[in-house]
Amino acid sequence: MKRVQKSKIKSPALRLRYPLTKSISLIGLMGSGKTTVGVRLARRLGVSFVDSDAEIEIAAAHTVSEIFEKFGEEDFRNGERKVISRLISDKPNILGTGGGAFMDRETRKRLKEKTITIWLKADINHLVERTSRRNTRPLLRDGNPEEILRKLAQKRYPVYGQAAITVETGAAPHEKVVNDIIWKLNQYLAKERKTRK
Repeated sequence: MKRVQKSKIKSPALRLRYPLTKSISLIGLMGSGKTTVGVRLARRLGVSFVDSDAEIEIAAAHTVSEIFEKFGEEDFRNGERKVISRLISDKPNILGTGGGAFMDRETRKRLKEKTITIWLKADINHLVERTSRRNTRPLLRDGNPEEILRKLAQKRYPVYGQAAITVETGAAPHEKVVNDIIWKLNQYLAKERKTRK
């Protein structure tokens, strides 16, 4: 008997049911998909995507790696704080933040007040695989990337857990992650509207 192969059925693209009145900030460890998912989410919602690290590089005329090497992490965080404040004070957009941005108390407070924070939570094995594709991560250069990521996760995940929404990412296609985000956003916005009444 001949086997008939089932065709892959794509899940329909979900839409946001409520108007977006403030920016969405994506947080998570490096490699969690903040940029790749963020670009697709922005396209789906009809808003702009901005990457805080890219904007910091433009403002400083140095790469993130160069800022870390020449001026240190503290100087980088100061610049990051200013850039993020500027990026979220305009019309609603999707903001991809650097992995350490949400760890800064002042930046975290501002993001929680002015944006809808979404943690893209990924399994460490997926993060190791994704971050190994490019050698542009300053924190992964000195040591075993898996060990470094595990230590970062141990320290950062409890803080990332303060985000308004958590969405698991992993081996799933980016479009599924975008659908998951929109589904949770609809729930979040519906609840927010009820509490305002």
